[in-house]
Amino acid sequence: MNSKALLRRLEKAAKCRVAAPLEMRVNQWRNRHFIPADRAPFCIETSSACNLNCCFCAYGKKATPRVSMPDALFQDCVGQVLGMGFREFQLTPTTGDVFMDRTVFSKFRFLDDHPEVQGYHFFTNFTVPTPKKIEELVTLRKLRTMVISIYGHDEASFVTIARSSPRIFRRLLANLRTLRDLRSSWPFDLSVGWRSTFDVPEKAPDELMVLIDELRALGVRVHPSHGLYNNWGGRITQADVAGLAMTVWGTDTVPKRGPCVKLFDGFQVMATGVVNGCSCRDVDATLRIGNVKEMPLKDILSRNNAAYRQLIEEQERGDFRPVCRSCDLYRSIYHQPAVYRKNQIRSQSVTEFFERLESC
Repeated sequence: MNSKALLRRLEKAAKCRVAAPLEMRVNQWRNRHFIPADRAPFCIETSSACNLNCCFCAYGKKATPRVSMPDALFQDCVGQVLGMGFREFQLTPTTGDVFMDRTVFSKFRFLDDHPEVQGYHFFTNFTVPTPKKIEELVTLRKLRTMVISIYGHDEASFVTIARSSPRIFRRLLANLRTLRDLRSSWPFDLSVGWRSTFDVPEKAPDELMVLIDELRALGVRVHPSHGLYNNWGGRITQADVAGLAMTVWGTDTVPKRGPCVKLFDGFQVMATGVVNGCSCRDVDATLRIGNVKEMPLKDILSRNNAAYRQLIEEQERGDFRPVCRSCDLYRSIYHQPAVYRKNQIRSQSVTEFFERLESC
């Protein structure tokens, strides 16, 4: 690990281990909750399949099906979600890519045409769509944000990290060129999550880095996160990135006290219809709380749902299931992030959260 990465890791560990536990303990004693009051986009996974098998991702290790959600089920879910007061949708899969769904553009059009939908968002590795489909992207009216996840900094690093091929790398370059050339027509906000190794060159000797610089010059926000990777709830270890200048966070880096906030703003309807308590890192849906094929969504996301209530109560008493016990993206409902104070973000309690859902 290089010195910068080590410093970042030590700073994060110190903050987590010293300040956060005390704050969470005090707020739990005072019964103060910090669940965002403004509704986050509702997560629906349109596809759980991916064309890449990145070394730092749990996709290759998951046991859940690699399928796309039928359009009829998607439309039914959207209707139920709108009936619960949500107006925006997050279509990023837990593991997968939205463009692996062959009918995803019909889903986009359904959202575009629905009068109650305000917008939708997704991440993509951007290696699947054809130039024609990219041209169709810029005609979508309610696509608010698209984040392109780029792996590596040249062909060799892309092939190694994504466990893919030079052909797919060349497709990525072609797609980025097509999107760049359509800049004047973008109706959405675009950003790039650039994930490579610690040893990314400072200059841009490769066309991929040149294209990233060109997108940045066009106003695209580029967020590099080179070298440090999370552990996917303990599924990914240092052995998975052996030989690469990468470091995987350990499974004990985040102290835990009380329910994770993602149980209240990060649940997800998966491509199979399973409703999972977290859309973040639970690739095998071990936090499942129901299935929309078996009961209405409003009854699943209810305090009267024993499975959902049990999951919250388990974490309240410090009993975390394996994927949560190892997760480094956990945030307690008893922790108030600094950005909440700075931007005066409104919070709600667990009781208020359920009351708002039930009032719709």
